[in-house]
Amino acid sequence: MKTKLLLLSMFFTFFSCNKSEQKIEESTEIEKIDSVAKKESPESEIPKELVKAPDFSLADINGKRFDLSDFKGKYVYMDIWATWCGPCKVQIPFMKELEKQFHEEPIHFVSVSLDKLEDKPIWEKMVRENQMSGVQLFAGREDNFGFDYKIEYIPTFIILDKEGNIMIDRAPAPMDYQTGEINKQLIDIFKMMK
Repeated sequence: MKTKLLLLSMFFTFFSCNKSEQKIEESTEIEKIDSVAKKESPESEIPKELVKAPDFSLADINGKRFDLSDFKGKYVYMDIWATWCGPCKVQIPFMKELEKQFHEEPIHFVSVSLDKLEDKPIWEKMVRENQMSGVQLFAGREDNFGFDYKIEYIPTFIILDKEGNIMIDRAPAPMDYQTGEINKQLIDIFKMMK
């Protein structure tokens, strides 16, 4: 009887340890997927070989066209979003705060909407009502912007260098989802870009 109990307790101990190890592996996997998970250092996100960003020509809310070359000479922090996207809207006040904080730095803040063409009036209204600053561009879904930049989900944030090369294709969001505050990892990256 004691032998059976000993074997049974060893059996449960073995499987409960494996489950906790599995949970640790799962949580590690989640951290890898989470776009705002803490990394060791911002430098580790910048690839050694930069890729030229695809060119674009998009209109802002007033109809003025912007090409990628218009942003040459400054870094570009791009926010790819849509008006129907809840997580995108959560980022708006944090994006505005970052723009205020870094307005004298060599960084353009560019937001690109992937709303449908028929939803363009909704986009225009949201930009005006939220007094969204930076450069607000409309790509729509008909434009190749989302395809060219390999956008798989929104919001997506991208950082370009002063020459128009992609430095970080999945940059941290303005708001850190874990703290609900301005993303310190992103601020560290911006400080490196001065």
